[in-house]
Amino acid sequence: MKVLGIVTSPRRGANSQTLVENILAGAKEAGAKTEIVRLCMMNIQPCLGCNKCKTEDGCVIEDEMTALIEKLEGADAVVLGSPIYWGRLNAQAYPFIDRLYALVKSDFTTDFPKGKKLAVALTCGGMEPEAMKPVNDYVKFVFGFLGFSDGGFICQNRCLLPEDIAQFPETLQKAKDLGRALVK
Repeated sequence: MKVLGIVTSPRRGANSQTLVENILAGAKEAGAKTEIVRLCMMNIQPCLGCNKCKTEDGCVIEDEMTALIEKLEGADAVVLGSPIYWGRLNAQAYPFIDRLYALVKSDFTTDFPKGKKLAVALTCGGMEPEAMKPVNDYVKFVFGFLGFSDGGFICQNRCLLPEDIAQFPETLQKAKDLGRALVK
């Protein structure tokens, strides 16, 4: 089994990345192969809205999204980790999410491999954990078009500074448990 972690945070090693790393550590303990990618280190351009992906073979933009889609296709489970800015995913997440549109046909079916799990890991500053649920629902809705099933959700608030997640060892343990559950 392979579990792919995708981190949207622009801050290397900060809260959402640490949360994803702990999920991947749990998956690795359960026997999975793991990989992590940081979107801010990749050249992923925004969708042009040209709809050529509906009449041609894939997206016309030549960037690193093609390689990331190959990683998504090769994974059995994906963990999307993001900080929450102003009640939504951060800006780095949206070019990636919008470009998934190229994988959906004009009738909203897809040939993308089915049977994969998606876990969502979110961190934020002041919002209460219940307020992050709509973001989880949105991400699961988008990935649902590709045939992903719900692999879990974890979040932690009160994470303003890059290492604040360390104050919540119980959340980090839950993240490892989530990673192990992804492998089952």
